[in-house]
Amino acid sequence: MTENSSFDGAQNRLAVTYREAAATLGVCERVVWQLVKDQQLKAIRIGRAVRVPVAELRRFVAERTATA
Repeated sequence: MTENSSFDGAQNRLAVTYREAAATLGVCERVVWQLVKDQQLKAIRIGRAVRVPVAELRRFVAERTATA
């Protein structure tokens, strides 16, 4: 799976896996786990699955773009 394919899929979905979130942000999956743990990025639980809302990824990037 390439970074672009993850991003294209994320545009049509409300939430993505940690792996897809990492590919979309261009970081490793461990960074996404740490961001969620540090409450810088919010994740939701759907049954046993944990997902990151696409809107949350957009918010995260927008906040950092505004302060850069």
